[in-house]
Amino acid sequence: MKNKPTVGIITVVLGMLIALIPKVIFPVCTNMIELINGKSLFMRCHWTAVVELLIGMLIIFDGIFFILFKSHETRIALSIMMFLFGLSALLIPTAVIGMCETVTMKCRVGTEPALIVVSVIIMVIGIGNVISEFSAIKSEHPQKERSAVK
Repeated sequence: MKNKPTVGIITVVLGMLIALIPKVIFPVCTNMIELINGKSLFMRCHWTAVVELLIGMLIIFDGIFFILFKSHETRIALSIMMFLFGLSALLIPTAVIGMCETVTMKCRVGTEPALIVVSVIIMVIGIGNVISEFSAIKSEHPQKERSAVK
């Protein structure tokens, strides 16, 4: 089976979206929380944006490796990683770190839905690649018919 650079390119673009959505495309809140003692802390959505940048970079590298490697077994492993990175990108803003509490904040209105959509797309592509690569392996190595022993 030929190398599939299209899937790798799409993965790189989606990784760039994950990395850029929280800071550039749909920026998170820039407000800081002021504590009673006068110190200021970043809001939760800031930390979500930092982690999503890292996850986006990992997805970009996964897409580049998907372009470079031709082995079906390696591509299966990269596709599983792609699914897990997408799952991580989904869970960070929704369950692990979260976003601001107020539903009208721009991180909840723009950033969170965009991250959810792109993350689910990455997960679907990862699962689709696993299925595709397994079927490619089966088509290259058909089962030999066994004769019945009498």
